Amino acid sequence: MSNYPSSSPVAAGQATEADQYNFLRNDALYLGAEPGTSGNLRELLYQSAGTLRLSRSSKTSITLEASEAPCALMIGGKIFSAGGDLSISLSADAFPSSGRLYLYAVGLPDGSFRLTAGGAAVPAGGRRIGTFLWSGGGVIPGTVRTAAEWEMTGKFTDISAAQGRLTLVPGEPVPDTDISMAEYLYYTPYNGNTVALYIDGTWESFSFSELSMRLSGMQRKIPYDVFIHADEYGLHLSALSWGTAEARPSGMLTRVDGIRVSGGDSGKRYLGTIVLNEAGYGEDSRNGRLLWNESHRMPRPLFSRLSTTKTQGTSRMNAWVPYYDEDAPAVRLLIPAPDAEFCLEGVGLSSPISESDRGYLRTALVGICRDMMMESPYTGNVSCVAAFTHSFGNGPLTVQIRNRESSFQGYHRYTLAFWTNYSFYPTGTAFSDQTGGWPGLYGVVYG
Repeated sequence: MSNYPSSSPVAAGQATEADQYNFLRNDALYLGAEPGTSGNLRELLYQSAGTLRLSRSSKTSITLEASEAPCALMIGGKIFSAGGDLSISLSADAFPSSGRLYLYAVGLPDGSFRLTAGGAAVPAGGRRIGTFLWSGGGVIPGTVRTAAEWEMTGKFTDISAAQGRLTLVPGEPVPDTDISMAEYLYYTPYNGNTVALYIDGTWESFSFSELSMRLSGMQRKIPYDVFIHADEYGLHLSALSWGTAEARPSGMLTRVDGIRVSGGDSGKRYLGTIVLNEAGYGEDSRNGRLLWNESHRMPRPLFSRLSTTKTQGTSRMNAWVPYYDEDAPAVRLLIPAPDAEFCLEGVGLSSPISESDRGYLRTALVGICRDMMMESPYTGNVSCVAAFTHSFGNGPLTVQIRNRESSFQGYHRYTLAFWTNYSFYPTGTAFSDQTGGWPGLYGVVYG
């Protein structure tokens, strides 16, 4: 300030005049400003011992808390103070677009200050004291930061943080029971309760408790990508349909800093994918893993075993047929991404009709068919991978598939299948004790 200090040196023996004393006093208390137009040094020092306290007081307003103690700020070399809470209300008319806004304190002639909000440009006579995210209709909860907090922590958000799992059971991020009739989807905290969202060109960290979304109204057997986003009401889950069971539309997902987000709105973070079963419910069972998590993927078992004890089924030559017809073991599986890991092993047993059937060119095979035709003439049935095992008698046949190509993506039904070129028959469980095999599908998916 040009008038600071307002006092001047005193020569030895010179009388101390009242004006000189008052100048010294003003210098000490108001840093050269006039009483009544400035806060005092005590208020400034008191404030420097703590931090500003900013809070979202309603959907469209922010409050600076100053009731318990005065809040003093240095603006343009002069102290300004507030002796009580100050609030600012914002409107969609003034700020129709979403994005990051900044909070400013603007000094007033009486030594107090008022609050204003705007873009990055500091208004005349003002000082930036905070920042927040605006949705276009309100202040997004959890985003109000003081300027100091923003400088220290806001720019160092852990963008990988997505400390939750999609689940069909509230409060259980990794259910250990089969669920087949769920009506709600939940996003439950797991190893923390923080998620980072990309908003207005920066990553913002949010704390959350369990979120939920009703599954009614979604198409059956069609995958939906699940996202989390923030608005003036808080954090929400949303879902977007693939439109088909096998392929996600191009551009539906994209990456920001390596994190998958919605291709149409980068503020929506991708959490995973769900598909409703034939009955229209959410399912996460050993027979149907229809829920997949992008983060914190866990091994989830797949299991479907033949229950019949008959010694042999029906043989149909030169065609892939369901192992034991309608009793064929089958699992349903959702694979939404190329990097989704799964492994599925098929185990079958075959039995020749007689000793004369054990010829070198007579073969029985077990396979795993995807979305196979279950009734004659079985046109188009092809095993995902075949084990060309020559069978000389009653014994186990095995085959295994892994996610190594894009054809596994989507929602599919995998069925244990049998192929023979002669009089071999798929057998039931009669030989399981002797051979160590039990016809069925066994595997794991990480999701």
